[in-house]
Amino acid sequence: MIGALLAGFATKPWARTALRYGAIALTVLLFLFALRRSGERTGRLAER
Repeated sequence: MIGALLAGFATKPWARTALRYGAIALTVLLFLFALRRSGERTGRLAER
C-alpha cells in the first residue's frame, strides 16, 4: 500500500526532484553526523 502511494507520487517530475534533493540532504546530514562521531572518538583517544 505504502509502496503504491510512493510509486504514484514519484511519477510526477517535481516530486522526483524533491525526492532526489531530499536523499542528497539526508546523505550529507548522515555523513556530517558520522564525521562528528569519528572526531569525538579520536579526541577521546588523544586524551589518553
